[in-house]
Amino acid sequence: MLAGQKGHTLPSQMIWGPGLQLSLHCKSGNVDLGQQYLAPGGSWSFDFCSSYWGITLYFCNMVWNGGNKWFDIYTGARDSFICGQCGWSIRPTGPCRNHHGKVDCFPWNNSTSVHKWSK
Repeated sequence: MLAGQKGHTLPSQMIWGPGLQLSLHCKSGNVDLGQQYLAPGGSWSFDFCSSYWGITLYFCNMVWNGGNKWFDIYTGARDSFICGQCGWSIRPTGPCRNHHGKVDCFPWNNSTSVHKWSK
């Protein structure tokens, strides 16, 4: 880890009905974490170091039967002082961040605010 950077681990867990599989693809501006598939109750996590300036951003596209949503899973402005190791519960209504026994739920990103997904 470089000086001025803070380490983070972001585990995510899918919570909803049986038989649904979640496909998620997360990335930042220069790191593509690849496509992941989660069965109900399944989990996945990734580690990274955030920027000293608080501008780190990771966003995910989440697809399931009947849904295709986007969410900023980590933003320096929202998460840098809260999340050293935050967990996320992915629900059809939106992701919920779990940290130190507190749960904060967020709406999905507006489709007009989707980040550029370069190929």
